Amino acid sequence: MTLRSISLDLSLGQTILVGPRGDRATITKIEYFDKTGEIAINTTRGPRSVLTFRLCDDSVELSNPADRYR
Repeated sequence: MTLRSISLDLSLGQTILVGPRGDRATITKIEYFDKTGEIAINTTRGPRSVLTFRLCDDSVELSNPADRYR
């Protein structure tokens, strides 16, 4: 299946998962660059390109991810 469009809403203070282990980070700044058309975000874990993170489920706040399945 081919996607024809995609929509993504980001906001300051939103929690996302970054890195290979899925560490939690908070979005602190969103930047758009006119010349390149790129969007970058700054997080509490460092700067990122806009599509190099995972969204997390904020409704479940568990210290151990395995607790979700217990």
